[in-house]
Amino acid sequence: MNKSYEPQKRTHAIVIGGGIAGLVVARVLVKYFEKVSLIERDHYPTEPVFRPGVLEGRQVHTMQLRGQQELERLFPGLKKKLLAHGAVERDYGNETHFYYGALCPKIPPVLHGWNCSRLLLEWTLYQEIQRFSHLNIYEGYEVTNLLCEQYEPTVRGVQMRTRDPLRNEFQEIKGDFIVDTSGAFSHAPQWLETRGTSSPQETVVNAFMGYATRTYKIPATFQAKWKGIAIQATSQQQRGGVLMEIEGKRWMAVLSGMVKDYPPTDETKFLEFARSLPDQELYEAIKEAQPISPIHGYRRTENRWRHFEQLEDQPENFLILGDAVCTFNPIYGQGMTVAVLQALALEQCLHHRRQRQRRLAQMVQKKVASTIAFPWRLATSADARFLSEENTSKKGFAHWYIEGVIALLPYDAHVLLAFLEVMHLVKGPAALLHPMILLKVLFSRSRKG
Repeated sequence: MNKSYEPQKRTHAIVIGGGIAGLVVARVLVKYFEKVSLIERDHYPTEPVFRPGVLEGRQVHTMQLRGQQELERLFPGLKKKLLAHGAVERDYGNETHFYYGALCPKIPPVLHGWNCSRLLLEWTLYQEIQRFSHLNIYEGYEVTNLLCEQYEPTVRGVQMRTRDPLRNEFQEIKGDFIVDTSGAFSHAPQWLETRGTSSPQETVVNAFMGYATRTYKIPATFQAKWKGIAIQATSQQQRGGVLMEIEGKRWMAVLSGMVKDYPPTDETKFLEFARSLPDQELYEAIKEAQPISPIHGYRRTENRWRHFEQLEDQPENFLILGDAVCTFNPIYGQGMTVAVLQALALEQCLHHRRQRQRRLAQMVQKKVASTIAFPWRLATSADARFLSEENTSKKGFAHWYIEGVIALLPYDAHVLLAFLEVMHLVKGPAALLHPMILLKVLFSRSRKG
């Protein structure tokens, strides 16, 4: 590394929140800071099991292919270690049963990756990050405030307290660069208000989707035709479902319903909901399978973007990443991957900073916003199909075009492959604007019109 580039008085970085985003951000920061502190509310488990701080940990999660590629670069050998713990190798196109209004065609096996539970992925990342001797992890602590004077342009650290009710001790940690990855319930807006900074504007798109997940033991007699099922809701059919094979020879089945058509958590009604889907493959798989978990529901699914990038008075060494900035409708599987890409944006800014410069956080925040923009458009365009008529003003050409692309998926393998490559963020939006796809969408939409 260029000597002139070393941190120059930015020697201690603090990460608030130790979920997927926090662990990946910590991995980036240990490359550029002499000391990194990671503060996590929970105590990490000794094996990949549920922990209370990640309420959605029992639900289906997908790390999209671009996220898998970047994680392998940051954590060399990660895929091998996940597979050793039972993660499933799969092709996300050829080995998936896709239903988008009708059964989709098979596509070439070119989207290679792996599947596992979020619990296994986070646990493995935690094992990897511990090998850095200049990383200090505070488990069982929560940050209560930022250390700074009112209207002061910099944050000088954090105040935290133990979550042990018998101790209730407060502690201060001084730092030069603070990154908040504490999730959707982040207190960053309140902390900024306390010091006299304006609160970020928010954009919310809510299709009122709810989902429920259950884990099953894969029947010994099951003959593999696929390693995953994806039945997507459409504007005509508001119910969908996903079945994903994970470690331990298990299936995770999630049922979803848009516009408050929430799937039940009652056992009998859960199966009835599965049978009501427009394609019966998921129901046929689980109807005789042995459940090995309760049914867990989840309804906090709105797309929410806090526009920290627009703040002109944000402290220059305080950065907000991950779900603390932007949450997506989880049904599209973008959240974890976008968190990894935000950490990549931070790494790029740190790597290319040839001299100490002010307003580093603002520069990173704007780059993070540009990273969010395209996945946000994908998620909100898909959800816009379910918005009521009084919200049609939110729909534009992009929503109209995406809907046209989705309508072609059951009938055109070329369009399906391009769509999946874009959804997995291995290709940019231009792939869906290829002249051949553009002509097909325009022709199809004109016929319907």
